[in-house]
Amino acid sequence: MQMISVLFVDDNTDFLAQVRSFLEKTGELRIDVAQSTKLAAEKLKNRTYDLIVSYEQVPEVNGIEFVSDMDGIGFLKYLRSGGNTTPVILFGRRGGNRIVIEEVNNGIEIVLPKGGDLRPQIAEMVTLFKQTLLKRKSERETKVQNEQLTAILSATPLGIFQMRNNIIGWVNRPLAVMLGYTEAQLVGRPVQILFKSEEEYAQVSRDLQIHRDIHEIGHAECELARNGGGYVAVTLQSHLLDPLDAKKGGTVVVTDISENRKIKDALKESEAKYREMMQNAQSIIIRMDMQGTITFFNSYALTFFDYTADEVIGKNIVGTIVSEKTRSGHDLSMMVNDLGFNAEGYAINVSENVRRNGDLVWIAWINKAIRDPDGHIVEILCIGNDITDRRQKGQVRISTDTWKEQVVADTDIREEVFDAVFHVCTEISIEGREGKSVGTTFIIGDVPHVLEKSRQINLNPYEGHKPESRMVTSSDQKESVKEFAQLDGAFVITGDGFIEAAGRYITVDTSGVTLPKGMGTRHNSVAAITNVTHAVGIVVSQSGGGITIFKNGQILKKITL
Repeated sequence: MQMISVLFVDDNTDFLAQVRSFLEKTGELRIDVAQSTKLAAEKLKNRTYDLIVSYEQVPEVNGIEFVSDMDGIGFLKYLRSGGNTTPVILFGRRGGNRIVIEEVNNGIEIVLPKGGDLRPQIAEMVTLFKQTLLKRKSERETKVQNEQLTAILSATPLGIFQMRNNIIGWVNRPLAVMLGYTEAQLVGRPVQILFKSEEEYAQVSRDLQIHRDIHEIGHAECELARNGGGYVAVTLQSHLLDPLDAKKGGTVVVTDISENRKIKDALKESEAKYREMMQNAQSIIIRMDMQGTITFFNSYALTFFDYTADEVIGKNIVGTIVSEKTRSGHDLSMMVNDLGFNAEGYAINVSENVRRNGDLVWIAWINKAIRDPDGHIVEILCIGNDITDRRQKGQVRISTDTWKEQVVADTDIREEVFDAVFHVCTEISIEGREGKSVGTTFIIGDVPHVLEKSRQINLNPYEGHKPESRMVTSSDQKESVKEFAQLDGAFVITGDGFIEAAGRYITVDTSGVTLPKGMGTRHNSVAAITNVTHAVGIVVSQSGGGITIFKNGQILKKITL
């Protein structure tokens, strides 16, 4: 352990001078002396110490108004009022020839006789000093852990609250927003205010007790009351203090399934299995270091990927949830670049992952950098949602249901047109053409302005063809699009799916956009044209096969294949 710096507030007595001398001779302490609390306060303005040692009954210092008649306890209060949290140890007389050294926070006392050999007590004092510093270090580490937990709870889109004996003790912001409250309006109130009635609350409590999974997580579906009227359809997952009595309290995770319920109600009876899967969708939360070693795997992730904690903690993501055979899955450098590039510390990626049994799944990941006190990224917090399209029998492909509305909003692009182009892009990325990797670009929507800001660099292969043979939504067009994707330039497609041209060169100035390192001319050009039009751009990278979607000059989503 390094030298401990101590500010020693002396009362100029021979006994304290003797104690100080013994302490200095231990070789473990670097002592700075102040002859009064006033001088101690002045020293503390310019530097910090590991510990402050002060006499409990400090002699009166005349002419010092702000510390007049201030004893050791008064000096401690003065420090704390100014925000100084340095540990303080006090010397005090306890009658006769007994001197007591006391660690203020823990009430630990060491008796020093005024006479005889002080060395045993001095060694005890040094041990006390070390214990005090270790305790403070532990408190700081606990604070960092709490901050990391807060980051997790703030990053998740799920609502979370804690309750005890039917009283709400804590809520996160997503839950308060979901129900139309502030956090302060919910904390301290009965849990029953969240439900339609006492009977509904009692029923949900029973459901959470009865319907528990192998991890002892209770499950229930209900409607929660919004502030000001109305209800929100949700699923609840709870970890109860007493599995036999939900009302005693625990932690409850709330998932808004309002949109899912609307979809479910509209589905045919033959889609019951798919509805159940949507209803039970859960968020995956993982933490890993910069080498990809897993440091945290939540229970939902364990259930989804079918692992136990011992089987994944300390293991690399490559070989567990990322296949060792994937073309680009274990290249963490791109994720790190995204985290550093985005001012908020977030990056969005869609990647192909693998479950323990070998099943391939598509996960949409929201990644947040966890930084040390110096601002360096030390870990990555990953929150994922399963977006595998299981409705396509015999195929495993990416579902766009949960995010395509964000892509086509405020454009003239139809959802089925975006779907058609996107899935052609995934096939080009995975298959290439004639055994070779292919890179290409699609610009969708706002065609008049796109054509104004681009020019033909070779013959348009679609020129003169019948309109019905130029619709990207036609399954007959898929192979021709893949073939022409080998040409230089971009495809230009109208919002209703008409392929206007292939082989267009984008002429927009790219200086107005800024992208992460590693993205080339094609990406910059597409970002630039979406910045000055209402078009959406999709780029398939020839190197690595990744797909990047652009809108308004920014990366909207990245898919790693």
